Amino acid sequence: MTALVLATACASVARSEPVAGELPAEISAALGGEFIWRGRTYTVDRMGDAIRAAKHSEGITSVVLLYDQETTVQDIIDVALISRAASLPAFYQQDGKLNHIEVNR
Repeated sequence: MTALVLATACASVARSEPVAGELPAEISAALGGEFIWRGRTYTVDRMGDAIRAAKHSEGITSVVLLYDQETTVQDIIDVALISRAASLPAFYQQDGKLNHIEVNR
């Protein structure tokens, strides 16, 4: 009689850390639902337009919200809208860690 031996192995795939690319647009939330980038204040719609233009002219690679104590969940959602308008990935940076923002409809 012949014995059949099956060996099984478990494999895990390490998730890669999110990457904002070489030239992220680092923005911060301001009062009144606006955002600051490069010393200027923008509404969500205007910020999307500005970053989309910079994507083409300067090679912006992503949108990164610099998270602080005043940042709200709505700010994170707004950054997702900004990044969608610019067709770029969105992130928020909190305590030195980069977190991907993913919004599904």
